[in-house]
Amino acid sequence: MGSMQAAEPRSAKIPTSLGNREESLENHRRACALAANGQYDGAAQLLADVHASAGDRGLQALAGNDLGVLQAVAGDESAALAQFDAALTIDPDCRPARTNRQYLSERSDSPPGRPGEDNRRTRIAVVSLLFNWPSTGGGTIHTKELCQFLTADGYDVRHFYAACDSFGVGRVSQELPYDSLPIGFDERSWSAAGVRERIREHVAAFDPDWVIVTDSWNTKPLLAEAVGDWPYFLRIAALECVCPLNNVRLLCEDGRLVQCERDQLRHPDVCRQCVSTNGRFSGGLHQAERALAGFEKPDYSERLQRAFANAAGVLAVNPTIAGIIRSHTPAVHVIPSGFDRSRFPEEITPPPRRKGEKVKILFAGLVDELMKGFSVLQSAAAKLWEMRQDFELIATADPPGRVNDSTRLIGWQSQRDLPAVMSDADIVVFPTVAQEALGRSAVEAMGCGRPVVASRIGGLPWVVGDREAGLLFTPGDADGLCRQLNRLLDDAELRRRMGQAGREEFERRFTWDVVLESYRALFGPAVNTGGATDRGTVEGAFN
Repeated sequence: MGSMQAAEPRSAKIPTSLGNREESLENHRRACALAANGQYDGAAQLLADVHASAGDRGLQALAGNDLGVLQAVAGDESAALAQFDAALTIDPDCRPARTNRQYLSERSDSPPGRPGEDNRRTRIAVVSLLFNWPSTGGGTIHTKELCQFLTADGYDVRHFYAACDSFGVGRVSQELPYDSLPIGFDERSWSAAGVRERIREHVAAFDPDWVIVTDSWNTKPLLAEAVGDWPYFLRIAALECVCPLNNVRLLCEDGRLVQCERDQLRHPDVCRQCVSTNGRFSGGLHQAERALAGFEKPDYSERLQRAFANAAGVLAVNPTIAGIIRSHTPAVHVIPSGFDRSRFPEEITPPPRRKGEKVKILFAGLVDELMKGFSVLQSAAAKLWEMRQDFELIATADPPGRVNDSTRLIGWQSQRDLPAVMSDADIVVFPTVAQEALGRSAVEAMGCGRPVVASRIGGLPWVVGDREAGLLFTPGDADGLCRQLNRLLDDAELRRRMGQAGREEFERRFTWDVVLESYRALFGPAVNTGGATDRGTVEGAFN
């Protein structure tokens, strides 16, 4: 059967196990030989024996897969699907079973007629290396929702993500609402060559029209090499590939935080020296990811340049990042993260306050992560408290309870609950000291119709706008932040106007309804109606 994939009868493909292994291996080889010669009944009997007696789970799953192939040859595709599912239950890494199940599922979903004719859905592969779910990371949330909303828009989307427990990636504990495929790795296969080969193999089985490379930092060249046979886009969610140290170009010199303006696309030697000097201060995942990427090897800079040069384009979150990258790639598209409109309230009227009730100032972020700037906000609140006591600073951190007279923690808030918490606030503060690309909490505050006080850094001026959806201040300047908060505390009408302006900008630029228009412009219609090229099928092994 030319479109199905049977196991290769080679012992090197099968892990060692119990004492009857050699006998089972020999029976599996004989079964494959019989099937290749069209003797399906004899092959089925031998495979059933292997499936029942093999103590090796890998071999048992392969035999089950081959039984499924024979059932598909006989025309019983529902039984074949059940057999592939059973094989994957025994061994989730059984590649032939996964590939064959995918193929039959796509056949059943295809419209009548030969595959590749009219009405074929545009296929998009989304490839992630550093994906876990659920997650609070803005880039990861965007990837999940990107797959979800592209699928809902009619595209044929498959999300391929690496799963390696020792590396801490691919941990998905909630069901993803779209087609996804974890690519399993153990410590032996978790290497640059292993990642490149296995991702290429799985993407090839899907044979997409387009690929989006996301959820990766310095490993973007590695993933670009894996998917280089297809037109691909690199999504830049922060300043990854620009700053190999920590993705935000933030340095600490003599106890002071310093903003770096270099980028490794133009200054590779400077950035390499910076990592050599400061790399031990970046997080463990950053260090491990650089090692996997081959960052220290002499050819890394050349590979990085090639990944950008060979891309169909780069998807940048804001115009500043687009400007940095523009000369290194054929095309740059500014496409911000999308936001699910259904999460946000229809009504954005400021919360009613009883006479004497304090105005609520909200910080929604990690209070113990230096770059988020909560310490700056605390200093500003202390200065403000000396002037007036008609406000309360609320932070989404644990444990819930009062910190001091002006500050209260309310516990960490889920993505589901956060809009309600923001709607109950009067002002939302985003006091980051790092060059963040977007500022997800700032956009969410705008979606709730609340004014934002944010640092004048990274993508925040583009998102918030000074005196439009909120007020800006110099990063790290507690006095400046205090002045802006004081101004908003004194003017409820200004808070209302800025909240309304923010909501209008949110509707105009950041909802998925709007963001999807940019992806449609890149990928064309979700369904091709003009006779697309043949997608091909998986190569058979019983031929």
